[in-house]
Amino acid sequence: MIARDQLKKAVVALLDSLAAEHPLGHQDSKAARYVLTTSGGAQIELMFEKNAQVPANLWCLEKAVARLVGGPSATASPASVLHAKKNAKGQPLYGRHSSLENMPQLGNADLIHFRLKSLSDAGVVLDHLLTVTPAELR
Repeated sequence: MIARDQLKKAVVALLDSLAAEHPLGHQDSKAARYVLTTSGGAQIELMFEKNAQVPANLWCLEKAVARLVGGPSATASPASVLHAKKNAKGQPLYGRHSSLENMPQLGNADLIHFRLKSLSDAGVVLDHLLTVTPAELR
């Protein structure tokens, strides 16, 4: 099994080869943000957690992976739970990785994050995403 830091470097290299850096840019150590253009012309925002302290999580729109079968371990993050928790002052908390909050497509949408355990896991998800059509994102 590949070490987490090696996996994360490999996934970032793969994403760098397939997608453009998001207009918001990458964070130095926490997250890499991308826009993937599919074969059908859809634009899909992605965020990859590159922080060494957390698993290799790849975040995307739930509807972009609705027809993915047999992918890696995935966890839903519905928009309905955003801002449900409050801080000590009673102010609502975002409830997701802060890198997602200002991304136009991902910030307030229903999301899925995949816990990647291998480069093959990343390939399965990205191969699927490359086939998504603009109609699937509506």
